[in-house]
Amino acid sequence: MRHLLLALAASASLLAQDHAVVLKAARMFDAKVGRIVSPGQVWVKDGRIQPGAPPAGAEVVDLGDRTLLPGLIDCHTHLTVRAGEDELAQLKDSRADLVLAGVVNAKKVLEAGFTTVRDCGSWTAFGDVALRNAIARGDIEGPRMLVSGSAFSITGGHGDTNGFPEEVHFDESAIVDSPEQAVAKVREWRKRGVDQIKILATGGVLSNNDDPGAPSFSPAEFKAFVDEAARRGTYVCAHAHGDKGIREAVEAGVRSIEHGSLMSPETARLMKAKGCFEVPTLYALESILEPGNPLHIPQGSIEKAKAILPLRRAGFKAALDAGVTIAYGTDIGVFDHAKAAWDFPLLVDYGMTPAAALQTATINAAQLLRLDKEIGTLDPGMDADVVAVDGDPTQDIKTMLKVPFVMKGGKVWKRP
Repeated sequence: MRHLLLALAASASLLAQDHAVVLKAARMFDAKVGRIVSPGQVWVKDGRIQPGAPPAGAEVVDLGDRTLLPGLIDCHTHLTVRAGEDELAQLKDSRADLVLAGVVNAKKVLEAGFTTVRDCGSWTAFGDVALRNAIARGDIEGPRMLVSGSAFSITGGHGDTNGFPEEVHFDESAIVDSPEQAVAKVREWRKRGVDQIKILATGGVLSNNDDPGAPSFSPAEFKAFVDEAARRGTYVCAHAHGDKGIREAVEAGVRSIEHGSLMSPETARLMKAKGCFEVPTLYALESILEPGNPLHIPQGSIEKAKAILPLRRAGFKAALDAGVTIAYGTDIGVFDHAKAAWDFPLLVDYGMTPAAALQTATINAAQLLRLDKEIGTLDPGMDADVVAVDGDPTQDIKTMLKVPFVMKGGKVWKRP
C-alpha cells in the first residue's frame, strides 16, 4: 500500500504544475531564428512560460545534456484511424471502436513529443470532435487537437468507398458534387464543431479506382468551399498529389496543400505568392512500401505508391526552391501513431537543414494553424508546451525519434 501511495503522489506531482517550475538543459532551440542557444532555461507557472528570473524556491527540473524545444506540432494526423488494417478489417470497425482507438493513439502521439495536432479526417460521425473535447477537459491524455470531421470527396473520388458492389452502401454524407452542396456542408460541419475543412482535391494512394494525379472538384466547387469556410471563420486544407489539382486548389485559396507529391516549379511559385503552406507527409509513402507489407496495403495502392515515390523528391525540391513555407505533417494512421517523429530524418534527406526541419514542427506549424501567438516558440507568454531530446538535434536530427521529456500546458506528462 505504501508503494501505491508513493506512486500516486509522484504522479500527482508530475501533473500539478501550478507552482513555479524551472526547466534547465544544456541547450535550447530558438524556433524563431532556427538556432541553438546555450544553456537552455525556461520557467513556467500557471501553464505559461514566464518572463524574467524565476522566483526563489521554484522547483528545478535539470534535464542535463539535452535540448529544450517547443512542444512539437503535427499538422496532418488521423488519430481515430487504426494503422495496419486491411480493407475488410476496416469495415468491421464501428465508429465507437475508432474513437476508442483514438484514445490510445492520442496518448502515443503525446508521448512522442507532439503537444498539438491537426486531425485531417475522421470517419466517426464527429467522434474526433468528442475526442478533442475530452482531451481539452482533461478527461484523457493527448495532444491539443484541431479537427476536421470527415474529409470531403466527389463521387468516385479518394474519399468515396470504391471497389465494392453497388448494393453495398456506405455513409455518403461527405460526398459533394456541386458548389451549393459545398456551401451547405461547410455550414453543417461548422455546426458540428470542426475547426477546419478538409477536402480531397485529387485522387489518392490508399483508395480504389481513382487517379492520384487527377483533380477532383471543379474550380467552382473549390471556390465554394474556400469562400464559405472563410465566411464561417475558418479555412480549407486540401489533400492533393497531382499538379493540376494542387494548382486549382491553390488558385481557389486553400490554406495548405497536404502531400503535394507531384508539384511543378510553376505551381510552387504560385503557392509562395498566395502564402499557401505545404504539409509534405513524407514517411507515409515510404511506410506503404515497407518490405513484407506489414500494413496490409492493397496491391493497387502499392502500385500507386511505387509510381509516385520516384517523382516526389522533385516536387518537394520545387517547394523548397520557391520558398514555400513547409509545415510538419505525417499522415499517422497510415502508419503507427508512435512514429509521429519519423518525418524529421526524411525532411533532412530531402534537402532541409536540421534546424529548418525543426522549424516545420514548431513555428511554421503554429503559423499554419493560426496559433503562433500561443504555441510554436519558447517565448515568455506562450503556452508551456516544452519537450526535451538527448543531445543536439541540429547536429543529429534522429535524436527527435525519442523524446524523453514532455510538458503540455505546464503539466509534465513524461520524464526521463
